[in-house]
Amino acid sequence: MPASHTFPAYTYECPLEFYWEVYNKRFPNHPLFPFIIDSEIIEQITEENGNEKRIRKTKLEVDAPGWFKTLFDIKYSVFIEESYHDKVNRKITIKTTNETLSTKAKMLDITVYEVHPENPNWCQFTQTGTVELLVSVLGFQKKIEKYVLDLYKSRYDESRELDKKMVELYREEILKEQEAKKQQEQTSTTTTTETTETATISTTSISIENNANSSSSSVVSTTQTATTTTTTINIENDSNNTAASSSSNALVSSTEGTELNRQEEEIKV
Repeated sequence: MPASHTFPAYTYECPLEFYWEVYNKRFPNHPLFPFIIDSEIIEQITEENGNEKRIRKTKLEVDAPGWFKTLFDIKYSVFIEESYHDKVNRKITIKTTNETLSTKAKMLDITVYEVHPENPNWCQFTQTGTVELLVSVLGFQKKIEKYVLDLYKSRYDESRELDKKMVELYREEILKEQEAKKQQEQTSTTTTTETTETATISTTSISIENNANSSSSSVVSTTQTATTTTTTINIENDSNNTAASSSSNALVSSTEGTELNRQEEEIKV
C-alpha cells in the first residue's frame, strides 16, 4: 500500500481567479521560491467554453538529505503538472507527478481550489499526497515511503505562508491589471457599438440616396411622358389645322365655281 496523506482544507482570503494569477507568477522562477530552477509550459488548450488545460514541466532542487540523493543518484527532480481551470464552475484542479525516478517511485500530488462555501470572494484549498516505491530497497521500502511523505508534510505550512506572501506582494498589481483589462473590454465593446451604429447610418444614407435617385428618375420619366403627350397633341392639332385649311380652301373653290356658272347663265339669256 502506498503512503498517503490528505491535508485539512485551507482558506485563502482572495477570489479564486486572483489566486490563480498569483500562483502562476512563481514560474519559471521567483525569489520567494528559490528551489524552482526552471519551468516551461509544454501544452495549453482553451476549450470553447473558456476552460483551460495546461501542462507544465518544472525542474526543482531535491529537498532531501545527502544519503537520499546518493541512494537514488539524483541532483534535481523534474515534475509534470497538469492543471485544469474550470471557469464555468470556478474550480481549479492540479495533478502533479514525478518524471524523475518514475520507474522506481511514484509520487502524486492533487490539489483542488474551489470557491469558499461561505464567501464567494475567497477560495478554499485541499491537498492530497501519495508516495509509492516501485522497487524493493533492501527491506526499507516502507520506511523510505514514510520518510518522503513526512518530508512532504513538513513543507505544507511553509508553502502556505509563501502563498500568503505572494498574495500580498501582488495584490495591488493584479487588481490594477484586472481593472485595466476590464476597462479595455468595455472600450472595445463601446467601439464595436459605435461602428455598428455608423454602419447603420451609412446604410440608411445609401437607401435615402437610392430613393432620391428613384424619385428623380420618376420625375424625369413623367416629364418625358408629358413632353411626348404635348408633342402628340401639337402634332394632332397641326393635322387638324391642316385638314381644316384644306376644307376651307375646298369650300372657297366650290363657292367661286358656283358664282362663275351663275354669271355665265345670265350672259346667255
